Amino acid sequence: MSKIRKTSIVTLLTDFGTEDGYSGAMKGIILRDFPEATVVDISHDIRPFNYQQAAFSLLNYAFYYPAGTIHVVVVDPGVGSSRNGLIIKTSDYFFIGPDNGVFSYIYESKSFEAWKIREELFGHPVSPTFHGRDIFAPAAVRLLQGASPESFGESVEHLHSFYQNYEVVDDHCYRLKVIHVDHFGNLILNFTITDWKEMGSPPDIRIQINHSFLYGIKKTFSEVEAGQLLMTWDSRGFLQIAQNGGNAARTLQKKENDFLFLYIAARK
Repeated sequence: MSKIRKTSIVTLLTDFGTEDGYSGAMKGIILRDFPEATVVDISHDIRPFNYQQAAFSLLNYAFYYPAGTIHVVVVDPGVGSSRNGLIIKTSDYFFIGPDNGVFSYIYESKSFEAWKIREELFGHPVSPTFHGRDIFAPAAVRLLQGASPESFGESVEHLHSFYQNYEVVDDHCYRLKVIHVDHFGNLILNFTITDWKEMGSPPDIRIQINHSFLYGIKKTFSEVEAGQLLMTWDSRGFLQIAQNGGNAARTLQKKENDFLFLYIAARK
C-alpha cells in the first residue's frame, strides 16, 4: 500500500460527552505534543458504549476529509480488557481505536492494513480505564510526528466486525437488519442500492412492518403526506424507513438490531 500524504488533521469521535473533561484530555495530549495539529471534534455524544452507532457515524464522514487525516474513535466498553488497540491504514487515511467493531464499515468499504498497538510503546503508566488519553491520543501524535504504522506493533488480520449482510429466506423474501437509527428516527437497513441493482432494480418491493406492508421506494420524503411512512435510500445508499416530518423508530417501536422482512414480487 502506498505512502499516505502527510496532514495535521485529527478527528475525534467518542461517547465521552463534554461535561467531564475526558475529550478535553485527549485534545490536550495531542496539542501539547504536536501544537500544529488541527483537532476536529466530530461528536462526543455517541450513546454510551454504542460502538455500532460510532461505526455508522464514522462511515458518514471519514472519507470526506483530506487524504492523510487521522480518525480517532473511542467508544470502548471493553477498555482495559484483552481487546487490542488498533492502527488501521487505508489508501488515504489512518484510523485509531479499539478492536471492537467501531471500524466494521471501514473494513467493508476499503482495502486496509492493521497493526496492534503495544501499550509499552509510550513510556508512561497506562490507565486501565482511559486508553483514549493514554494510548489512542499519543498514537495519533506519533503518526503526526512521522512514525510508521508498522512501528506500533505486529500486524493483525482477524479483526472484530459486527456487520452482517442481509439474509436470503427464499427467492422473493429477505431478512433485513436495522443497523442504525439516526437522529431523525430513520431506520437504516443492511440493504443497499447496489444490492437492489444487482437484483435487477425490481420496482415491486415491499417491507413487512408488524402486520402491514410498506410499498415502493420513494426518491424524497415529500412524495408522501406529512406523517406517512416511506422507504427511500439514505445519503450513502442504504435502504431506510422514514416518516415524513416524524420519527419512524418511535412510531414503529423499532430499534437497532431489530429485523424486518423485505419481499420482491416474482417477475412475470
